[in-house]
Amino acid sequence: MLPSQIQKRTFELLGAQAEIMDLSEAIARITAGTLDAQENPFANTVTYGVHKYHHFHSMTNHFYLSRPIFLHRQSFDAWPAELQAEMRAAAEDAVAFQRELHVEEEEEAAAAIREAGGEIIELTAAEVAEFVAAVEPLNVEARTRYSRELLALVGR
Repeated sequence: MLPSQIQKRTFELLGAQAEIMDLSEAIARITAGTLDAQENPFANTVTYGVHKYHHFHSMTNHFYLSRPIFLHRQSFDAWPAELQAEMRAAAEDAVAFQRELHVEEEEEAAAAIREAGGEIIELTAAEVAEFVAAVEPLNVEARTRYSRELLALVGR
């Protein structure tokens, strides 16, 4: 999995023996049969070709990773109001486009997984509830580590 202690802890709470490693090492171990599972969106799984080595693929939607857009505040504030408005609108359009593209990519990847003989398991409502309950310690830790105001920003 990615070099993230939160992601590693998530899977440990779910009962997995989680390992952080470089992608190339993970792919090599998957193809050699020495790594039982990997954590990735379906599109990445298909792009890396590892969908051919794992029969079961779970659709859990357990992580959300984003790619932020950064601007230099003083420069942005110095731009004419019309340009600022256009940049905001362009960013919103780009986000909407990327999200639609992501949905299409995941659907195409799911089809490729099935075509390769893979099975995609979708969680029931009861299984989602078990999943949420298992990782609740992460929420408790976050509430003790971060302010309410900061956590409220995440929900946007």
